[in-house]
Amino acid sequence: MNRGFNRLTQWTSIAHRPRLSVGLRGWILRGLTVCVSLLPFLAAEIVLRTIEPPPKEAIDSDPWVDLHQVEPLFVKNTKTDRWEIPQSRFNFFCSDSFSANKTNKTRRIFVLGGSTVQGRPYATETAFSTWLRIKLEVSDPDTHFEVINCGGVSYASYRVAKILEEVLDHQPDAIILYTGHNEFLEDREYSDVRKLGWIRTKLVRVTRHIRLASWLQSILSPTNSPPSSTPGRLMPKEVSTRLDQPQGLARYQRDSNWRAGVERHFEATLQRMVTKTKASQVPLILCVPSSDLLRTPPFKTTPSQDLRPSKLNRFQTAWQQCKDPEQSQTTRLSAAQECLQSDPDHAGAHYLCGTMLYEDGDSETAIKHLIQARDQDVCPLRATSEIVATVRSAKHHPNVLLVDVPTIFDQQNAQSIHLPDGIPEPSWFLDHVHPTIKGHQMIADRCFEVMQALPWIQSSFDDKRYEIGLTEHLAGLDETYFARGKQRLEGLRRWTKGRASLPLSWGSPKE
Repeated sequence: MNRGFNRLTQWTSIAHRPRLSVGLRGWILRGLTVCVSLLPFLAAEIVLRTIEPPPKEAIDSDPWVDLHQVEPLFVKNTKTDRWEIPQSRFNFFCSDSFSANKTNKTRRIFVLGGSTVQGRPYATETAFSTWLRIKLEVSDPDTHFEVINCGGVSYASYRVAKILEEVLDHQPDAIILYTGHNEFLEDREYSDVRKLGWIRTKLVRVTRHIRLASWLQSILSPTNSPPSSTPGRLMPKEVSTRLDQPQGLARYQRDSNWRAGVERHFEATLQRMVTKTKASQVPLILCVPSSDLLRTPPFKTTPSQDLRPSKLNRFQTAWQQCKDPEQSQTTRLSAAQECLQSDPDHAGAHYLCGTMLYEDGDSETAIKHLIQARDQDVCPLRATSEIVATVRSAKHHPNVLLVDVPTIFDQQNAQSIHLPDGIPEPSWFLDHVHPTIKGHQMIADRCFEVMQALPWIQSSFDDKRYEIGLTEHLAGLDETYFARGKQRLEGLRRWTKGRASLPLSWGSPKE
Protein backbone atom coordinates (compact mmCIF):
# COMPACT_ATOMS: atom_id res chain seq x y z
CA MET A 1 0.00 0.00 0.00
CA ASN A 2 2.77 2.42 1.01
CA ARG A 3 4.75 1.41 -2.09
CA GLY A 4 1.82 2.23 -4.36
CA PHE A 5 1.24 5.53 -2.61
CA ASN A 6 4.89 6.55 -3.08
CA ARG A 7 4.73 5.78 -6.82
CA LEU A 8 1.57 7.84 -7.11
CA THR A 9 3.26 10.73 -5.30
CA GLN A 10 6.33 10.58 -7.60
CA TRP A 11 4.12 10.50 -10.70
CA THR A 12 2.14 13.47 -9.46
CA SER A 13 5.29 15.56 -8.72
CA ILE A 14 6.75 14.80 -12.17
CA ALA A 15 3.48 15.62 -13.85
CA HIS A 16 3.39 19.02 -12.19
CA ARG A 17 7.02 19.98 -13.10
CA PRO A 18 7.27 22.83 -15.65
CA ARG A 19 7.98 21.43 -19.10
CA LEU A 20 10.29 23.02 -21.71
CA SER A 21 8.47 24.28 -24.74
CA VAL A 22 8.96 22.37 -27.95
CA GLY A 23 10.65 25.41 -29.56
CA LEU A 24 13.12 25.90 -26.71
CA ARG A 25 14.04 22.22 -26.67
CA GLY A 26 14.67 22.44 -30.40
CA TRP A 27 17.09 25.34 -29.97
CA ILE A 28 18.94 23.54 -27.17
CA LEU A 29 19.30 20.44 -29.32
CA ARG A 30 20.58 22.55 -32.23
CA GLY A 31 23.09 24.26 -29.93
CA LEU A 32 24.35 20.93 -28.62
CA THR A 33 24.66 19.64 -32.18
CA VAL A 34 26.75 22.68 -33.21
CA CYS A 35 29.00 22.32 -30.14
CA VAL A 36 29.57 18.63 -30.84
CA SER A 37 30.33 19.42 -34.49
CA LEU A 38 32.91 22.03 -33.47
CA LEU A 39 34.72 19.71 -31.07
CA PRO A 40 37.03 18.24 -33.79
CA PHE A 41 38.00 21.75 -34.95
CA LEU A 42 38.63 22.86 -31.36
CA ALA A 43 40.77 19.80 -30.79
CA ALA A 44 42.73 20.47 -33.98
CA GLU A 45 43.27 24.10 -32.96
CA ILE A 46 44.59 23.01 -29.55
CA VAL A 47 46.93 20.46 -31.15
CA LEU A 48 48.29 22.98 -33.68
CA ARG A 49 48.88 25.57 -30.99
CA THR A 50 50.73 22.92 -28.97
CA ILE A 51 53.00 21.49 -31.66
CA GLU A 52 53.57 24.55 -33.89
CA PRO A 53 55.22 27.85 -32.91
CA PRO A 54 53.03 30.93 -33.20
CA PRO A 55 53.23 32.43 -36.71
CA LYS A 56 54.99 35.75 -37.06
CA GLU A 57 52.50 38.45 -37.97
CA ALA A 58 53.39 39.87 -41.36
CA ILE A 59 53.36 43.63 -41.64
CA ASP A 60 51.95 43.33 -45.13
CA SER A 61 48.87 41.41 -43.97
CA ASP A 62 46.12 43.83 -44.82
CA PRO A 63 42.90 43.73 -46.86
CA TRP A 64 44.43 45.59 -49.80
CA VAL A 65 47.50 43.72 -51.07
CA ASP A 66 49.23 40.38 -50.74
CA LEU A 67 53.03 40.64 -50.83
CA HIS A 68 53.91 37.32 -49.20
CA GLN A 69 55.75 36.16 -52.31
CA VAL A 70 58.18 39.11 -52.22
CA GLU A 71 61.73 37.99 -51.45
CA PRO A 72 63.88 39.58 -48.71
CA LEU A 73 65.94 42.57 -49.82
CA PHE A 74 69.16 41.43 -48.14
CA VAL A 75 70.98 38.16 -48.78
CA LYS A 76 73.87 36.94 -46.64
CA ASN A 77 77.22 36.61 -48.37
CA THR A 78 78.96 33.78 -46.51
CA LYS A 79 82.35 34.70 -47.99
CA THR A 80 82.34 38.27 -46.71
CA ASP A 81 80.04 37.59 -43.75
CA ARG A 82 77.87 40.54 -44.78
CA TRP A 83 74.22 41.07 -45.62
CA GLU A 84 74.01 42.49 -49.14
CA ILE A 85 71.43 43.73 -51.63
CA PRO A 86 71.84 41.19 -54.45
CA GLN A 87 72.53 42.25 -58.02
CA SER A 88 69.16 40.85 -59.06
CA ARG A 89 67.51 43.81 -57.26
CA PHE A 90 69.69 46.52 -58.85
CA ASN A 91 66.95 47.60 -61.25
CA PHE A 92 65.23 49.15 -58.24
CA PHE A 93 67.91 49.43 -55.53
CA CYS A 94 71.51 50.54 -55.28
CA SER A 95 74.21 48.29 -53.89
CA ASP A 96 74.56 48.41 -50.10
CA SER A 97 75.52 46.03 -47.31
CA PHE A 98 76.29 45.71 -43.61
CA SER A 99 78.20 43.33 -41.36
CA ALA A 100 76.50 40.17 -40.14
CA ASN A 101 78.20 40.66 -36.76
CA LYS A 102 77.40 43.97 -35.11
CA THR A 103 80.00 45.16 -32.60
CA ASN A 104 79.44 47.30 -29.53
CA LYS A 105 81.03 50.26 -31.32
CA THR A 106 78.64 50.07 -34.27
CA ARG A 107 75.49 52.10 -34.76
CA ARG A 108 73.20 50.81 -37.50
CA ILE A 109 70.64 53.03 -39.23
CA PHE A 110 68.39 51.86 -42.06
CA VAL A 111 66.96 54.48 -44.44
CA LEU A 112 63.76 53.29 -46.14
CA GLY A 113 61.60 54.73 -48.88
CA GLY A 114 61.42 55.30 -52.61
CA SER A 115 63.63 56.96 -55.21
CA THR A 116 63.98 60.12 -53.12
CA VAL A 117 65.77 58.07 -50.45
CA GLN A 118 67.95 56.55 -53.17
CA GLY A 119 68.98 60.04 -54.31
CA ARG A 120 67.51 59.84 -57.81
CA PRO A 121 68.11 60.98 -60.47
CA TYR A 122 71.60 60.51 -59.09
CA ALA A 123 72.36 57.69 -56.65
CA THR A 124 73.08 56.98 -52.99
CA GLU A 125 76.46 58.76 -53.15
CA THR A 126 74.66 62.12 -52.98
CA ALA A 127 71.53 61.03 -51.10
CA PHE A 128 70.78 62.37 -47.63
CA SER A 129 71.72 59.01 -46.12
CA THR A 130 75.34 59.58 -47.19
CA TRP A 131 75.47 63.16 -45.91
CA LEU A 132 74.00 61.98 -42.61
CA ARG A 133 76.66 59.27 -42.28
CA ILE A 134 79.42 61.82 -42.85
CA LYS A 135 77.87 64.11 -40.26
CA LEU A 136 77.59 61.30 -37.71
CA GLU A 137 81.21 60.26 -38.29
CA VAL A 138 82.37 63.83 -37.72
CA SER A 139 80.37 64.09 -34.50
CA ASP A 140 81.66 60.77 -33.10
CA PRO A 141 84.85 59.48 -34.79
CA ASP A 142 85.17 56.58 -32.33
CA THR A 143 81.90 54.98 -33.46
CA HIS A 144 81.39 53.00 -36.65
CA PHE A 145 78.20 54.19 -38.32
CA GLU A 146 76.37 51.96 -40.79
CA VAL A 147 73.76 54.03 -42.65
CA ILE A 148 72.19 51.54 -45.06
CA ASN A 149 70.21 52.93 -47.98
CA CYS A 150 67.10 50.84 -48.76
CA GLY A 151 65.49 53.28 -51.18
CA GLY A 152 63.61 51.44 -53.93
CA VAL A 153 62.62 53.17 -57.17
CA SER A 154 58.80 53.46 -57.38
CA TYR A 155 58.41 51.65 -54.04
CA ALA A 156 55.17 52.56 -52.28
CA SER A 157 54.62 52.33 -48.53
CA TYR A 158 53.14 48.81 -48.63
CA ARG A 159 56.35 47.53 -50.26
CA VAL A 160 58.54 49.61 -47.94
CA ALA A 161 56.67 48.08 -44.99
CA LYS A 162 57.85 44.65 -46.09
CA ILE A 163 61.46 45.87 -45.96
CA LEU A 164 60.90 47.44 -42.55
CA GLU A 165 59.68 44.10 -41.24
CA GLU A 166 62.91 42.55 -42.53
CA VAL A 167 65.42 45.10 -41.20
CA LEU A 168 63.93 45.02 -37.71
CA ASP A 169 65.61 41.61 -37.42
CA HIS A 170 69.05 43.16 -38.10
CA GLN A 171 69.57 45.07 -34.83
CA PRO A 172 68.83 48.61 -36.03
CA ASP A 173 69.58 51.53 -33.72
CA ALA A 174 67.21 53.73 -35.72
CA ILE A 175 65.12 53.68 -38.90
CA ILE A 176 64.58 56.69 -41.16
CA LEU A 177 61.46 56.57 -43.33
CA TYR A 178 60.69 58.86 -46.29
CA THR A 179 57.63 57.59 -48.15
CA GLY A 180 54.34 58.79 -49.65
CA HIS A 181 55.00 59.85 -53.26
CA ASN A 182 54.61 56.43 -54.92
CA GLU A 183 51.23 55.37 -53.53
CA PHE A 184 49.32 55.84 -56.81
CA LEU A 185 51.76 54.14 -59.19
CA GLU A 186 50.61 50.51 -59.15
CA ASP A 187 47.21 49.12 -60.04
CA ARG A 188 45.31 48.22 -56.89
CA GLU A 189 41.58 47.66 -56.62
CA TYR A 190 39.77 48.83 -53.49
CA SER A 191 36.21 48.01 -54.57
CA ASP A 192 36.46 44.43 -53.25
CA VAL A 193 37.58 45.73 -49.88
CA ARG A 194 34.73 48.22 -49.75
CA LYS A 195 32.24 45.45 -50.64
CA LEU A 196 33.43 43.38 -47.69
CA GLY A 197 31.84 45.81 -45.30
CA TRP A 198 32.81 46.54 -41.73
CA ILE A 199 31.66 43.20 -40.24
CA ARG A 200 33.29 40.96 -42.86
CA THR A 201 36.52 42.96 -42.70
CA LYS A 202 36.60 42.39 -38.94
CA LEU A 203 36.00 38.67 -39.48
CA VAL A 204 38.92 38.53 -41.91
CA ARG A 205 41.18 40.08 -39.28
CA VAL A 206 39.95 37.65 -36.61
CA THR A 207 40.75 34.61 -38.78
CA ARG A 208 44.40 35.66 -38.88
CA HIS A 209 44.68 34.51 -35.27
CA ILE A 210 43.09 31.08 -35.87
CA ARG A 211 45.92 28.56 -36.29
CA LEU A 212 43.73 26.01 -38.06
CA ALA A 213 42.75 28.54 -40.75
CA SER A 214 46.42 29.40 -41.34
CA TRP A 215 47.34 25.70 -41.55
CA LEU A 216 44.59 24.96 -44.07
CA GLN A 217 45.72 27.92 -46.18
CA SER A 218 49.29 26.61 -46.18
CA ILE A 219 48.01 23.24 -47.45
CA LEU A 220 45.85 24.76 -50.18
CA SER A 221 48.30 27.47 -51.31
CA PRO A 222 50.63 26.93 -54.29
CA THR A 223 54.06 25.46 -53.62
CA ASN A 224 56.66 27.96 -52.39
CA SER A 225 54.01 30.64 -52.08
CA PRO A 226 53.08 31.31 -48.45
CA PRO A 227 49.40 31.89 -47.92
CA SER A 228 47.68 35.18 -47.65
CA SER A 229 45.31 35.60 -44.75
CA THR A 230 43.52 38.47 -46.43
CA PRO A 231 41.37 39.05 -49.50
CA GLY A 232 43.99 41.45 -50.88
CA ARG A 233 45.04 41.52 -54.52
CA LEU A 234 48.13 39.45 -55.28
CA MET A 235 50.87 41.91 -56.20
CA PRO A 236 53.87 41.09 -58.42
CA LYS A 237 57.21 40.40 -56.77
CA GLU A 238 58.64 43.62 -58.16
CA VAL A 239 57.12 46.98 -58.97
CA SER A 240 55.09 47.27 -62.16
CA THR A 241 53.69 50.76 -62.44
CA ARG A 242 50.94 52.00 -64.71
CA LEU A 243 53.38 54.32 -66.46
CA ASP A 244 55.66 51.37 -67.25
CA GLN A 245 52.87 49.96 -69.44
CA PRO A 246 51.91 51.04 -72.99
CA GLN A 247 49.47 53.95 -72.85
CA GLY A 248 50.07 54.06 -69.12
CA LEU A 249 48.92 57.65 -68.72
CA ALA A 250 45.54 56.73 -70.23
CA ARG A 251 44.99 54.27 -67.36
CA TYR A 252 44.59 57.19 -64.98
CA GLN A 253 41.04 58.54 -64.74
CA ARG A 254 39.29 60.81 -62.26
CA ASP A 255 38.23 58.48 -59.46
CA SER A 256 37.76 60.03 -56.03
CA ASN A 257 36.84 56.67 -54.46
CA TRP A 258 40.06 55.05 -55.63
CA ARG A 259 42.08 58.04 -54.43
CA ALA A 260 40.45 57.82 -51.00
CA GLY A 261 41.16 54.09 -50.90
CA VAL A 262 44.86 54.70 -51.61
CA GLU A 263 45.02 57.31 -48.87
CA ARG A 264 43.32 55.01 -46.34
CA HIS A 265 45.69 52.21 -47.31
CA PHE A 266 48.68 54.50 -46.72
CA GLU A 267 47.34 55.49 -43.31
CA ALA A 268 46.88 51.85 -42.25
CA THR A 269 50.32 50.86 -43.53
CA LEU A 270 52.10 53.74 -41.81
CA GLN A 271 50.30 52.94 -38.55
CA ARG A 272 51.52 49.35 -38.72
CA MET A 273 55.08 50.48 -39.36
CA VAL A 274 54.97 52.84 -36.40
CA THR A 275 53.53 50.07 -34.22
CA LYS A 276 56.20 47.62 -35.35
CA THR A 277 59.09 49.96 -34.58
CA LYS A 278 57.58 50.84 -31.22
CA ALA A 279 57.20 47.17 -30.28
CA SER A 280 60.85 46.61 -31.23
CA GLN A 281 61.89 49.73 -29.28
CA VAL A 282 63.53 51.20 -32.37
CA PRO A 283 63.38 55.00 -32.89
CA LEU A 284 61.65 56.00 -36.13
CA ILE A 285 62.73 59.21 -37.85
CA LEU A 286 59.79 60.04 -40.10
CA CYS A 287 60.25 62.47 -43.02
CA VAL A 288 57.24 64.41 -44.27
CA PRO A 289 57.22 64.08 -48.09
CA SER A 290 57.72 67.32 -49.98
CA SER A 291 57.09 68.20 -53.62
CA ASP A 292 57.32 71.09 -56.03
CA LEU A 293 54.02 72.94 -56.28
CA LEU A 294 54.98 75.99 -58.28
CA ARG A 295 56.92 74.77 -61.32
CA THR A 296 55.24 71.37 -61.69
CA PRO A 297 51.82 71.43 -63.36
CA PRO A 298 49.44 68.47 -62.99
CA PHE A 299 50.56 65.49 -65.04
CA LYS A 300 47.04 64.87 -66.34
CA THR A 301 43.84 66.90 -66.28
CA THR A 302 40.38 65.95 -67.51
CA PRO A 303 37.02 67.65 -67.05
CA SER A 304 34.45 66.02 -64.80
CA GLN A 305 32.28 63.40 -66.46
CA ASP A 306 29.31 64.73 -64.49
CA LEU A 307 29.17 68.03 -66.41
CA ARG A 308 26.01 68.55 -68.42
CA PRO A 309 26.58 69.40 -72.12
CA SER A 310 25.79 73.09 -71.65
CA LYS A 311 28.12 73.36 -68.66
CA LEU A 312 30.82 71.36 -70.45
CA ASN A 313 30.69 73.77 -73.40
CA ARG A 314 31.11 76.77 -71.09
CA PHE A 315 33.99 75.01 -69.34
CA GLN A 316 35.81 74.18 -72.59
CA THR A 317 35.44 77.74 -73.87
CA ALA A 318 36.85 79.18 -70.66
CA TRP A 319 39.57 76.52 -70.56
CA GLN A 320 40.84 77.45 -74.02
CA GLN A 321 40.84 81.10 -73.04
CA CYS A 322 42.82 80.66 -69.83
CA LYS A 323 45.46 78.61 -71.68
CA ASP A 324 45.88 81.22 -74.42
CA PRO A 325 49.19 83.06 -73.86
CA GLU A 326 48.00 85.90 -76.11
CA GLN A 327 45.37 86.86 -73.53
CA SER A 328 46.17 89.19 -70.65
CA GLN A 329 46.84 87.64 -67.26
CA THR A 330 43.69 89.24 -65.87
CA THR A 331 41.60 87.64 -68.62
CA ARG A 332 43.29 84.27 -68.18
CA LEU A 333 42.82 84.35 -64.40
CA SER A 334 39.15 85.22 -64.80
CA ALA A 335 38.71 82.35 -67.28
CA ALA A 336 40.45 79.89 -64.95
CA GLN A 337 38.16 80.93 -62.10
CA GLU A 338 35.17 80.44 -64.41
CA CYS A 339 36.42 76.90 -65.12
CA LEU A 340 36.45 76.17 -61.40
CA GLN A 341 32.86 77.37 -61.09
CA SER A 342 31.86 74.63 -63.53
CA ASP A 343 34.37 72.02 -62.31
CA PRO A 344 35.64 72.81 -58.78
CA ASP A 345 38.11 69.88 -58.77
CA HIS A 346 39.83 70.56 -62.09
CA ALA A 347 43.56 70.33 -61.36
CA GLY A 348 44.66 72.36 -64.39
CA ALA A 349 42.43 75.34 -63.60
CA HIS A 350 43.64 75.29 -59.97
CA TYR A 351 47.25 75.30 -61.16
CA LEU A 352 46.74 78.25 -63.50
CA CYS A 353 44.96 80.21 -60.77
CA GLY A 354 47.71 79.37 -58.30
CA THR A 355 50.64 80.37 -60.49
CA MET A 356 49.06 83.63 -61.64
CA LEU A 357 48.03 84.63 -58.12
CA TYR A 358 51.52 83.79 -56.87
CA GLU A 359 53.05 86.05 -59.52
CA ASP A 360 50.69 88.80 -58.34
CA GLY A 361 52.01 88.40 -54.80
CA ASP A 362 48.89 86.76 -53.34
CA SER A 363 50.69 83.68 -52.02
CA GLU A 364 48.05 83.01 -49.36
CA THR A 365 45.34 82.37 -51.96
CA ALA A 366 47.81 80.90 -54.45
CA ILE A 367 48.89 78.06 -52.18
CA LYS A 368 45.30 76.87 -51.77
CA HIS A 369 44.99 76.50 -55.52
CA LEU A 370 48.45 74.95 -55.93
CA ILE A 371 47.71 72.34 -53.27
CA GLN A 372 44.41 71.52 -54.96
CA ALA A 373 46.25 71.23 -58.29
CA ARG A 374 48.52 68.62 -56.73
CA ASP A 375 45.75 66.79 -54.88
CA GLN A 376 43.35 66.65 -57.85
CA ASP A 377 45.99 65.61 -60.38
CA VAL A 378 44.45 62.76 -62.38
CA CYS A 379 47.92 61.16 -62.46
CA PRO A 380 49.07 61.81 -58.88
CA LEU A 381 52.85 61.39 -58.71
CA ARG A 382 53.15 63.55 -55.58
CA ALA A 383 51.97 62.84 -52.04
CA THR A 384 48.53 64.36 -51.51
CA SER A 385 47.48 66.51 -48.57
CA GLU A 386 45.87 63.50 -46.86
CA ILE A 387 49.12 61.55 -47.07
CA VAL A 388 51.17 64.51 -45.82
CA ALA A 389 48.74 65.02 -42.92
CA THR A 390 48.91 61.31 -42.05
CA VAL A 391 52.71 61.48 -41.79
CA ARG A 392 52.61 64.64 -39.69
CA SER A 393 50.06 63.12 -37.29
CA ALA A 394 52.48 60.29 -36.47
CA LYS A 395 54.66 62.72 -34.51
CA HIS A 396 52.45 62.12 -31.47
CA HIS A 397 53.82 58.58 -31.10
CA PRO A 398 56.55 58.38 -28.43
CA ASN A 399 59.08 56.56 -30.64
CA VAL A 400 58.69 58.92 -33.64
CA LEU A 401 60.92 61.89 -34.47
CA LEU A 402 59.57 64.10 -37.26
CA VAL A 403 61.56 65.76 -40.05
CA ASP A 404 59.24 68.24 -41.77
CA VAL A 405 60.82 68.50 -45.23
CA PRO A 406 58.22 70.93 -46.71
CA THR A 407 59.01 73.36 -43.88
CA ILE A 408 62.76 72.94 -44.45
CA PHE A 409 62.34 73.82 -48.14
CA ASP A 410 59.98 76.76 -47.48
CA GLN A 411 62.48 79.62 -47.19
CA GLN A 412 61.31 82.57 -49.28
CA ASN A 413 58.20 84.16 -50.75
CA ALA A 414 57.23 85.30 -54.24
CA GLN A 415 59.35 88.44 -53.88
CA SER A 416 62.43 86.28 -53.10
CA ILE A 417 62.45 87.62 -49.56
CA HIS A 418 63.58 85.05 -47.02
CA LEU A 419 60.17 84.63 -45.44
CA PRO A 420 58.25 81.32 -45.42
CA ASP A 421 55.00 81.50 -47.37
CA GLY A 422 53.82 77.88 -47.21
CA ILE A 423 55.23 76.92 -50.62
CA PRO A 424 58.43 74.84 -50.78
CA GLU A 425 61.08 76.66 -52.77
CA PRO A 426 61.17 75.14 -56.29
CA SER A 427 64.95 75.58 -56.54
CA TRP A 428 65.43 72.75 -54.03
CA PHE A 429 63.87 70.26 -56.49
CA LEU A 430 65.28 68.74 -59.66
CA ASP A 431 61.78 67.75 -60.79
CA HIS A 432 58.38 67.21 -59.18
CA VAL A 433 59.65 65.44 -56.01
CA HIS A 434 63.39 64.71 -56.13
CA PRO A 435 65.55 67.20 -54.17
CA THR A 436 68.78 68.68 -55.44
CA ILE A 437 72.05 67.55 -53.89
CA LYS A 438 71.95 70.61 -51.66
CA GLY A 439 68.36 69.71 -50.76
CA HIS A 440 69.54 66.26 -49.66
CA GLN A 441 72.17 67.91 -47.47
CA MET A 442 69.45 70.03 -45.85
CA ILE A 443 67.39 66.92 -45.10
CA ALA A 444 70.46 65.23 -43.60
CA ASP A 445 71.13 68.28 -41.42
CA ARG A 446 67.60 68.17 -40.03
CA CYS A 447 67.77 64.40 -39.46
CA PHE A 448 70.95 64.92 -37.49
CA GLU A 449 69.29 67.66 -35.44
CA VAL A 450 66.27 65.59 -34.43
CA MET A 451 68.48 62.58 -33.69
CA GLN A 452 70.12 64.58 -30.90
CA ALA A 453 67.23 63.31 -28.79
CA LEU A 454 68.67 59.77 -29.02
CA PRO A 455 70.92 58.82 -26.09
CA TRP A 456 73.74 57.41 -28.23
CA ILE A 457 74.24 60.54 -30.37
CA GLN A 458 77.22 62.75 -29.53
CA SER A 459 76.37 66.43 -29.21
CA SER A 460 79.82 67.70 -30.17
CA PHE A 461 80.22 68.73 -33.80
CA ASP A 462 82.99 70.34 -35.83
CA ASP A 463 81.58 72.34 -38.76
CA LYS A 464 84.98 72.73 -40.36
CA ARG A 465 85.66 69.00 -40.36
CA TYR A 466 82.20 68.40 -41.82
CA GLU A 467 82.84 70.83 -44.69
CA ILE A 468 86.14 69.08 -45.38
CA GLY A 469 84.34 65.73 -45.39
CA LEU A 470 81.74 67.02 -47.86
CA THR A 471 84.39 68.45 -50.16
CA GLU A 472 86.44 65.25 -50.14
CA HIS A 473 83.38 63.12 -50.82
CA LEU A 474 82.22 65.23 -53.78
CA ALA A 475 85.77 65.30 -55.16
CA GLY A 476 85.66 61.51 -55.31
CA LEU A 477 82.73 61.55 -57.74
CA ASP A 478 83.74 61.74 -61.39
CA GLU A 479 81.95 63.53 -64.20
CA THR A 480 80.23 60.35 -65.40
CA TYR A 481 78.32 60.18 -62.10
CA PHE A 482 76.66 63.54 -62.74
CA ALA A 483 76.21 62.81 -66.46
CA ARG A 484 74.28 59.63 -65.63
CA GLY A 485 72.14 61.64 -63.23
CA LYS A 486 71.21 64.10 -65.98
CA GLN A 487 70.34 61.23 -68.31
CA ARG A 488 68.08 59.67 -65.69
CA LEU A 489 66.42 63.03 -65.10
CA GLU A 490 65.51 63.28 -68.79
CA GLY A 491 64.28 59.69 -68.70
CA LEU A 492 62.09 60.46 -65.71
CA ARG A 493 60.55 63.44 -67.47
CA ARG A 494 59.60 61.25 -70.43
CA TRP A 495 58.28 58.57 -68.06
CA THR A 496 55.94 61.02 -66.32
CA LYS A 497 54.43 61.79 -69.72
CA GLY A 498 53.45 58.14 -70.15
CA ARG A 499 56.10 57.13 -72.64
CA ALA A 500 56.37 53.46 -71.72
CA SER A 501 59.22 52.71 -74.12
CA LEU A 502 61.56 53.61 -71.27
CA PRO A 503 63.15 50.76 -69.30
CA LEU A 504 61.58 49.87 -65.98
CA SER A 505 62.68 52.14 -63.12
CA TRP A 506 64.11 54.57 -65.72
CA GLY A 507 67.59 53.18 -65.60
CA SER A 508 69.47 50.90 -63.26
CA PRO A 509 72.15 52.17 -60.85
CA LYS A 510 74.82 50.42 -62.87
CA GLU A 511 73.99 51.83 -66.30
